[in-house]
Amino acid sequence: MAPAIAHFLLGAACVLTAAVPVVLRYDLDREHAIWLIPLGGVWGLIPDFHNIAPVFVETLSAFHNSPWVDLFGFHHTLDRPAVRAQYEASVFGSITVFLIAIAGFWAAGRIRRVGPVARRPLEHAFVILLATGLASLLATLVLWIAVSVQDGFPLAASLVGSSSVLVGGLLTLLAGGTLGVLCAGLELSLSEPPRSDPVSTAGVGFVFGVGVWLIAVPLPLAVLTGSDVPLLHFGSLAAVVGHGVVCGAVYGLVRGAFSPRAPVRLGSTAGRPSHEAN
Repeated sequence: MAPAIAHFLLGAACVLTAAVPVVLRYDLDREHAIWLIPLGGVWGLIPDFHNIAPVFVETLSAFHNSPWVDLFGFHHTLDRPAVRAQYEASVFGSITVFLIAIAGFWAAGRIRRVGPVARRPLEHAFVILLATGLASLLATLVLWIAVSVQDGFPLAASLVGSSSVLVGGLLTLLAGGTLGVLCAGLELSLSEPPRSDPVSTAGVGFVFGVGVWLIAVPLPLAVLTGSDVPLLHFGSLAAVVGHGVVCGAVYGLVRGAFSPRAPVRLGSTAGRPSHEAN
């Protein structure tokens, strides 16, 4: 298994990264945000509880060895043989990812404190890039987990005639990033109020995910390969729909953070924090 510190730091980094869109959008009490680090770290370590559990050790150990523990901060991915063999790289890599997550969370708080509204073309372009980047990142992580828990990397690799887990993982990252970039299309498909509403954008993402499963993935592959399509099953449907929903929801959260029509923020009584008269 990977070092416990790697699991702790990656779990904390995942929680901090997932919190960035929320911090951008809503007024939150960031004095308590430091608790996200230990909570995320413990979440990433939960599958290792079998090492100290007084009972049900065999059951917990079997769960630890299943792909489902990727739901806990990519625990299964860190415990893969190829990663375990790189002990020092996994430690320093997790430290790097954790520091990047800290920097991103801090930057989100700074941006939120300014309370910007994108009015100029350059500002508007920045918001679209920021929303698309965060949506693509988080949705790709969700896609990775959805494929991993189904032990689907060899299946994904079979699309290019391989059975390698590494190839399947790389294809999953490529597919997630490519589909995530398409989130920018929400700017064209939705008007201003809906594209700032995470519920509306998540709904569009759901429809998009179903469309990808029905059309963009299976049919062209069937025509090109002339064989059965390995992605035409309900597991892949759950994966691409999960990607679409998360991508849409995150895009709406971030996009609305810079919109003058953003809904009432948590902890405030109006769409923008009010200032008392001098």
